[in-house]
Amino acid sequence: MSKAIAAPERGEETVELLIPRVGPEDRPVLIGVNGEFIRVMPGEHVRVRRKFAEAWENAQTQENAAWAARLQAQNASHRALAEL
Repeated sequence: MSKAIAAPERGEETVELLIPRVGPEDRPVLIGVNGEFIRVMPGEHVRVRRKFAEAWENAQTQENAAWAARLQAQNASHRALAEL
């Protein structure tokens, strides 16, 4: 009699993650999801549960959006008051 192996829940299966290096002084990146935390060293290919990879990717998307908003606000502050 064979036992059926249940597939892991979404977010629990493992995926490969590579956090790019940004400098020689890179430190491990702490990623947390619902009270669980892992540390990933930039520049190293690691296998992590999907939920941690998605959390890091979502954080990068938010960081990029915040950077774009700051840049837009900075550029808007350079306009002359007469143009407003």
